[in-house]
Amino acid sequence: MTDGKRAANEVPVIEVDDLKIHFRAPDRTVHAVDGVSFKLYENETFGLVGETGCGKSVSARSLIGLLPIPPALIAGGTVIFRPGGKCLECAGLGCAACNSTGASICPSCGGSGCEECAHSGRPTFDLLHMSPSLMGRIRGIRIAMIFQDPGKALNPVLTVREQIAEVFYQHRAADLLEGVGDPAPWLVRRAAHQRSRGGEHLLLRIPPLRSSYRRLRRHVDEFVADALSEVQIANPLKVMDSYPHELSGGMKQRVWIAQAMACDPDVLIADEPTTALDTTVQARILELILELQQRHRAAVLYISHDLSLVRMVCDRVAVMYAGQVAEVGDADEVFRKPQHPYTRALLSAIPSVDHARGKLSAIKGSVPEFVDDSPCCRFNNRCAFVGPICRTTDPPLKTTDAAHSVACFAYESASDWNVEERDMPSLDDSRMLT
Repeated sequence: MTDGKRAANEVPVIEVDDLKIHFRAPDRTVHAVDGVSFKLYENETFGLVGETGCGKSVSARSLIGLLPIPPALIAGGTVIFRPGGKCLECAGLGCAACNSTGASICPSCGGSGCEECAHSGRPTFDLLHMSPSLMGRIRGIRIAMIFQDPGKALNPVLTVREQIAEVFYQHRAADLLEGVGDPAPWLVRRAAHQRSRGGEHLLLRIPPLRSSYRRLRRHVDEFVADALSEVQIANPLKVMDSYPHELSGGMKQRVWIAQAMACDPDVLIADEPTTALDTTVQARILELILELQQRHRAAVLYISHDLSLVRMVCDRVAVMYAGQVAEVGDADEVFRKPQHPYTRALLSAIPSVDHARGKLSAIKGSVPEFVDDSPCCRFNNRCAFVGPICRTTDPPLKTTDAAHSVACFAYESASDWNVEERDMPSLDDSRMLT
């Protein structure tokens, strides 16, 4: 969904502004993410692309509190999240926060729209500054994540049934209890929230609680089977009893996607979800993710270093380099008319029929260490168009047209920075890196 298709008054589901994440080591501080900003809209696929170590996954994991703190340190910025669906406080049952509607609405305006919620009618949260309990009600239900290697993400000693059922126990216990009957016994309600302790497990297996507990288990199995069916697993009842090592790589990824989509999230983070799969399975998994996105109208944050995949599946894309966003815009526009020297160098390095035999383009030099916070363009030591100002000043990310922004002094005016024209970079194609 490009800017041209988006309503003028549409408010982003997630808005990342000047995000800074550092990692402390005994002798230095690593600036892994340094001022990243982007917006993610409903029913949009937004790509984060860049070489390994540029800060893509660190940025994404910070959205759901998966960074180890310490050594990680949130050094600055905000991540605003505007969830839809059910109220986070009461899980749809109705409470004071949602005016007994059960829906996720702004408490200040009751959902009608105000300045505090940017006229979205939704509640507003800063994901970087919230309590662990509230993050627990967001992670996995409102923001879900597909990890790079499903073989490592899935627990090898639990069946597929147990791993997907845990999502429903943790986040949809009220829905599970609807299949038990009203009122559900107290111990069964505790079991639906995974709060049973000690001898309670034994009590649930003897009359009169046994029948209610069996109804709960059957209802859980139905939820798990439906989740597996939604990701096009042909025989969900058989797969439910399987362990991860009994499944192929593609099947494991489908199971993880089923777990991620089980609670109809507003945002799905896909961190290189097809890297460990062969080409044929890659295509099927990508089609599945996009199909589920359209069905649930979820916003997808797609992370990859594969430029061809990003161009194929993403509506908009941000190119990252050394912890910063170098360029952002509509995917077609960025790949058709790259503006930042780094983006241009990346695309020129892709092998094509136009390359002479045995001669491929390459980006000279290496990525700088992230320990120096002195102002400069991070790409200055590898850029063929570098000017003196690039080595002493941070280039701002500025809009160059309606759907394109770039952080490069080549698109700035020398007078705006009080420097001579010779101090500014010049994008001369004859100087392109080879």
